[in-house]
Amino acid sequence: MRDVAVIVVDDDKEFLLEVREGLALENLPVVCASSPLSALDIVEQNFAIRVLVTDLAMPGLDGLELIRRVGELRQGAQILPIILTGNASLENAIAALRMGAVDFLQKPVEIADLVAAIRRALDLSVQKRRAATLLDDPLALLRLLDGLRMDRKRVLPRVAGGDAAWEMLLDLAMAQAAGRQVSVSALCAGAGTSTTTALRRLEALEQEGLVERHPDPEDRRRVWLQLTHKGGASVRQAGRRFAETLRALI
Repeated sequence: MRDVAVIVVDDDKEFLLEVREGLALENLPVVCASSPLSALDIVEQNFAIRVLVTDLAMPGLDGLELIRRVGELRQGAQILPIILTGNASLENAIAALRMGAVDFLQKPVEIADLVAAIRRALDLSVQKRRAATLLDDPLALLRLLDGLRMDRKRVLPRVAGGDAAWEMLLDLAMAQAAGRQVSVSALCAGAGTSTTTALRRLEALEQEGLVERHPDPEDRRRVWLQLTHKGGASVRQAGRRFAETLRALI
């Protein structure tokens, strides 16, 4: 039982028997508990447990309180909750989400749906553990930062002050993604340097074909900026490379 990663908690013993047998056929061994208090004892003694499947309505201690207490027991090794319920209120659903619930399954639940939810939760647990490990690994973090530097150099190989120009490019890309227009003056003001220097970097981005200007038809004193097709593609490509580097590290 010490290697079992999933605990299922429900006061319906017939349901637990059905779940244990059904999950065993899917090569998903679980430990079952018919009361929240016995579940707490099991969790406290078994650090391999990563997923808690629990009913909400149980006598003595409901599912929400169980999730809270499990969180207190295992602060250093998060357990992801999956909720089983026959009639979850919106209030309970919101409370469970705030406690980290990753799925809700309506009773009566199909074993196939439960299997899929558990496997998703186990995958998410692995990702969270790897990400936490990354934060504690100085060498991995340095590799990630080096990957970011190389991405910038690939996009802006000939731009002086490339790091600052890259930040301006990202600021513009993020504004466009949010549906906001950005003027030349606004982008330069946010560049953290003199207007003259920011304008030089903006001109370099234009020369690389990454950014273009569009005069405001209603106010000729104002000029809007926009990523070109090449600029948008370059930012997206750098983002994909960053994601691939991150996945390789974790």
